Amino acid sequence: RSSGRKQVIASAIEHPSVLEISPDDPKISVTANGVVELESLSKILRRRGRFAVVSVMAANNESGVIQPIKEAAECAHAAGALFHCDAVQAVGRIPIDMKRLGVDMLTISAHKLGGPKGMGALILAEGMEIEALIRGGGQERRHRGGTENIPGIAGFGVAAREVQEKRLTIGQVANLIGILERRAVAAVPDAVIFGEDAPRIANTSLLALPGVDAETQIMALDLAGIEVSAGAACSSGKVGESHVLQAMGVADELGRCAIRISFGAENTLEEVDKFIEVWSGLRKRAG
Repeated sequence: RSSGRKQVIASAIEHPSVLEISPDDPKISVTANGVVELESLSKILRRRGRFAVVSVMAANNESGVIQPIKEAAECAHAAGALFHCDAVQAVGRIPIDMKRLGVDMLTISAHKLGGPKGMGALILAEGMEIEALIRGGGQERRHRGGTENIPGIAGFGVAAREVQEKRLTIGQVANLIGILERRAVAAVPDAVIFGEDAPRIANTSLLALPGVDAETQIMALDLAGIEVSAGAACSSGKVGESHVLQAMGVADELGRCAIRISFGAENTLEEVDKFIEVWSGLRKRAG
């Protein structure tokens, strides 16, 4: 803040918790598959002066598309900016090595690993220093004063350890998502899988059923005991325009028909069959 630089330049598909930090600054554009365009980042850095931080997520929370973090960090550092990566959606699903990627700051969240809600971590590169978020105590290496949530921290640690132990199950999850997507397109040939041609994390699919809005899909699937969301999971129950799909150039009419499906190690092929039956039935009823 004291540098006089603008605060943050972020991609157009970041989580609102990042986008709303600096809403008026230019956003890095993405391709039709939802991949950050490095040339867009370079142009912004050249034309708009110096920024304090560039922020790009490791994998998008709606589409699951994996982003070119190493290359984006190199662009940021070449312009004299620090680089932050929101790895909440990616940790436990793809390898994350801060040093190899060149990331200065990395954020993760326990609940995405199966840990307790409300617990997160900001991981700093060696030698990196930041101002205290809450002053008045020596906790969290003087970065956040106040009594720690010991049960939450312990739960976070257990979840992180178990993710390491269960990392081989990600192949099973990827197989189920692949089966679901193939069966969805077979049942409804004009169904759209967003980010289909880009690298994606194994557990997430963003799928549109043209002609049937997301709210209708969510309600029907919920009645069948299947939980999905419209866009970001933290926006479940709210059906509105997806800023991620808008950034990808998707027409609002089609974007309103998109749902996000997430799988875990406990999901089964039988659940895929049930999803396809209920979901494709909506299209048949819609004519």
